[in-house]
Amino acid sequence: MKLIINADDFGLSRGVNYGIVDAHILGVLTSTTLMITMPAVDHAIHLAKEVPNLGIGLHLNMTLGKPLTSCRTLIKSNGEFYKPNEKPDESIFHEDEIYQEFKAQYQLFLTKVGRKPTHLDSHLYAHQRYEKAKHAVLKLAEEMAIPVRDLDTTYPKVKFLDWFKAKNGFDTDLEKELPKRFLEMKGEMVCELMVHPAYVDHFITTQSSYNESRNKELQVLISQEMKDLIKSHHIDLIHFGDLKPIS
Repeated sequence: MKLIINADDFGLSRGVNYGIVDAHILGVLTSTTLMITMPAVDHAIHLAKEVPNLGIGLHLNMTLGKPLTSCRTLIKSNGEFYKPNEKPDESIFHEDEIYQEFKAQYQLFLTKVGRKPTHLDSHLYAHQRYEKAKHAVLKLAEEMAIPVRDLDTTYPKVKFLDWFKAKNGFDTDLEKELPKRFLEMKGEMVCELMVHPAYVDHFITTQSSYNESRNKELQVLISQEMKDLIKSHHIDLIHFGDLKPIS
């Protein structure tokens, strides 16, 4: 079996950036997705130059902060995106506004990073949560010939796994869950395991409800137990850039 271990939120904060890079250098992380509109994006791109084997995709965003484009149906009166927990009326979203925003973020990625992202996914499950976002990201993916998390494209669909989560604090049994979860993956050709490692900084503490748990995730990803499990299950670690289009 092949496994992509992908960290969301690259560029969200310096603590997130350092955590992701350490999870790659010291642990088993193979891939990340960059939030091109977030405060620490330039810091993330700087760090990425030192880890050329880390696959870097684009974490499309319509659920945090401010947009790059004029997308009136996607934002609140303060100019910021609706968060999913605010339960926006998604029927007001214009699909073309989502597409134009996603395309602007894609173009900014090309400008800043200097190469095509390995794949696309989205912050807070936007393209899996909102049907119009799904259509928009599929349109972009088709135009750019690029894979998308959990969707059928011209690339093989990768089994998406989102169970790698710790409770806030350090009382989690995540390590005890790992052997059982690895057995559940048996028989799959390619899987993506979504993770969120970080060193918890002020930004994450104040801006994200998922905060202390990120440090716990990091410790598991760099642990010898995680490495031994991957080896014992004969798993090949790859990133989305290693996938080949369906002929």
